[in-house]
Amino acid sequence: MTLGRILVVDDDPWIQRSVTSALGQRGYQVTLAGDAQGAFAVASKARPDLIFTAVSLPALDGWSWWERLRALPACADTPIVFLLSVLDSSNEIRGAGPRDQRLRKPFRVEDLERAIVTSLGGEPVQSPVGQSTVSASSSTSSLSLASGSRETPAVKPSAGHRPLSALRGQIDQIGLSSILVVLEMERKTGILLVERPEGSARLFLRRGRIIRADTDQSRLTGQPAVYEALTWTTGSFDFLTGDIGGVDEIQASTTYLLIEGARRFDEANDPRLAKREENKL
Repeated sequence: MTLGRILVVDDDPWIQRSVTSALGQRGYQVTLAGDAQGAFAVASKARPDLIFTAVSLPALDGWSWWERLRALPACADTPIVFLLSVLDSSNEIRGAGPRDQRLRKPFRVEDLERAIVTSLGGEPVQSPVGQSTVSASSSTSSLSLASGSRETPAVKPSAGHRPLSALRGQIDQIGLSSILVVLEMERKTGILLVERPEGSARLFLRRGRIIRADTDQSRLTGQPAVYEALTWTTGSFDFLTGDIGGVDEIQASTTYLLIEGARRFDEANDPRLAKREENKL
């Protein structure tokens, strides 16, 4: 049974893939659009029950595409969930209505579903309690990413829905380097999302190897993004399983990245080591 038709509008393939997978498992019919012009064409032709759109898309003739859409009588009351970037300092969105919800990157599946249910006029989904985390006392050899090994939350995010998250926890309890070793041992494919108040990082893994990486606040990509994330000692991590395409931009093993990251960290915290490296050159 289809719960409703949702139009997902974003030019980020990761957002498209994650949202489509999550909503599809929940029972929604999802249509994708990668830009404002395509979104307006799709929505004006067949009105969706809800729209999930990034606010960063270019305007159409000076107007946001949802403002143009809502100018059509048939689409005037279409609810919208707006996706904000971490760089958007304000929640004010031109053309937003009282029923519309706001979601900020990066987000969890539970947050997405809560925003959609609320926009559609249903009862807000309560946050899950008893969420399992990785304990600092666990050895890396005993960590498992299989869904059967994780403690079942006391309240499920939604009936019949399995979140994309395969592993989550706090990096002050178990370091990011240990998590990467586990993911490499398990040859897992997906996105490791690391969040903290100062910013977040995304590490894209394919069969256990990091192939791409980026940070939002410092806008680093590639190996430098990995090295910066490895220095973080507080925050949360969430591994989202899913297919990861594209070329390998890192071109280095996890072992190399961890050793090089440790070397850079030591140099940054001990000027004498940095001077010694300069003398070698």
